[in-house]
Amino acid sequence: MTSPSAEERPPWLREVDLALCAHPQILLTGNVHDLYRLPDPASDGRIRFMTLLEGLWSVAEARGYGAMLAYYTGVGVEVVAPRQQVPAVTQLLRDAGVEPNRQLPLTSLRDLLTAVVDPERRRADQPPVALVLADAARLFFGEMLSPEERLLMSAADRLAYRSTPVGSAYNTVFWVLDREHDLPSWFVTGNHTLRITAIPEPDLAARLRTAGDLIEALPDAPTQQEDRDRLVRRFAESSHGMRIRSMRDVVRLSNAAGIGAEQVDDAIRAYRVGVPDNPWQGDAMRERLMQAETTLGQRVLGQPDAVRRALDILARSVTGLAGAQTTSRNMPRGVLLFAGPTGVGKTELAKALAELLFGDEKAYLRFDMSEFSAEHAEARLIGAPPGFVGHDAGGELTNGIRQQPFRVVLFDEIEKAHPRLLDKFLQILDDGRLTDGQGGTVYFTEALIVFTTNLGIIVPDDDGKPRVNVTAEQDLPQIEELVRSHIELFFRTFLGRPELFNRVQQSIVVFDFVREHVAAELADRAIERVAATVARRYEATLKFSDQARTELRDQATYDLSNGGRGIISAIEKHLVNPLARHLFAHPPAPGDTVLIEDIEQDGQNWRLVLG
Repeated sequence: MTSPSAEERPPWLREVDLALCAHPQILLTGNVHDLYRLPDPASDGRIRFMTLLEGLWSVAEARGYGAMLAYYTGVGVEVVAPRQQVPAVTQLLRDAGVEPNRQLPLTSLRDLLTAVVDPERRRADQPPVALVLADAARLFFGEMLSPEERLLMSAADRLAYRSTPVGSAYNTVFWVLDREHDLPSWFVTGNHTLRITAIPEPDLAARLRTAGDLIEALPDAPTQQEDRDRLVRRFAESSHGMRIRSMRDVVRLSNAAGIGAEQVDDAIRAYRVGVPDNPWQGDAMRERLMQAETTLGQRVLGQPDAVRRALDILARSVTGLAGAQTTSRNMPRGVLLFAGPTGVGKTELAKALAELLFGDEKAYLRFDMSEFSAEHAEARLIGAPPGFVGHDAGGELTNGIRQQPFRVVLFDEIEKAHPRLLDKFLQILDDGRLTDGQGGTVYFTEALIVFTTNLGIIVPDDDGKPRVNVTAEQDLPQIEELVRSHIELFFRTFLGRPELFNRVQQSIVVFDFVREHVAAELADRAIERVAATVARRYEATLKFSDQARTELRDQATYDLSNGGRGIISAIEKHLVNPLARHLFAHPPAPGDTVLIEDIEQDGQNWRLVLG
């Protein structure tokens, strides 16, 4: 039989081919549950997608192996090839006291291992046999081995050193594992009979070959070679991080959902996030964005540049140009870094964007990064790894995106996060995905990522003492230049994360200070919200004299160092607190009017002068 072309086989399988001649045990880790694009010796070397066992048999058969057995926990022993049990295989199973397709106790598995490997049990004229322990990690329960489990591993270790070649190859035992550390370290470390072979995830070249094989199966596949080549590359690039099996399933999903070849990106997105519709590309989204500058400008006062910049990012997503300048098609829909003084509308704009995009300002995940200043806080985001308390609960971030992939994700005051968390943000910004504590993959390709920061407003001087870096006396271009410079200095020098700054530098949106005319409007809005609350709660009317309104506005806008939050706090102090005191003592009847003539200071408190 002709061996499959070495050029057609992946490097890991060529490594296995050689290891058959030199090692009685081979440990396979990594991408062991995928499909593999391999030449089929049974069909004149034509390429087809094979399982791991089929791929192993393709090289073992070419090496002269007579049979391959596979053991599955809960299933038992299966004869992989040849399909018909040859007399030698039947005798081997009989000698081990094993019946096919029946669950075995570990003592019987040890007998089977002995029957396959022990040279005293195998005749020299018989061809070699391979035994694949297809889910080897599931042989063991708990971190400490039981006596039966230890005897099994000890027997495997002893038999491997006793094994002798049969012709040009050994009777081989394959240990198939997700991770090599799933076996006891004393068995793996320094074991010269054991060859460890890692099966990698498909790279771009492998995905291009796979996409070329699968493209014809997509609905309305193009017939022109130029169009076909273009779609093959789109399919391969958009499937970054996916396995061959997943790419094949994307084709099946496309046919089931009627998604044409030209929309292969939508098929991949639907496969990843489980939602066939794409709200980013809908007509409703376009209509909302057409009026968004006016809508957002009315909600976030005094920040027209920031609003316009944010909408530019969203327009890229709606027009399909997000990530068009790169080869990666898996980045989030948009990334924004809101920088500026406190209380100027950074968080408010993030909420407004969530309401604009998804019809609900609560359609966003908010994380106060001051709560994630410790290294172990990473577990709150992605979940604790197996073996740690709470690992079954998952992470707040990964769970939220898995449940609803179309969201605004807000990371407030990013500079307060532990530096280790920044590596997670790099993965999100680059690949649009994150692996949780249980090993599952969560995709951020449909999310809008928003960071906020106060960097550049107050900075340390040469003595390490805080000093004011920007003031309201400066205009916005000056503020922007100073803030951007300090953000770059912080990421590149203080944190040593220049790669993170490179990812976000074009997404920095610098907010202006709250100016006096904006502050007056914010104060008036806060006053009107108080009046609306009284009307809703008591069915009464709250009115203000011109003098009272002017005094309230003056008190609220006296100190703008805390921005809008300072204005709200001042309204609470000068109006809400004394008003609550009055309404508690004298609740108005429905239809009454409460007229506030003036406000006066009373010690540390304020009181209302009522008309």
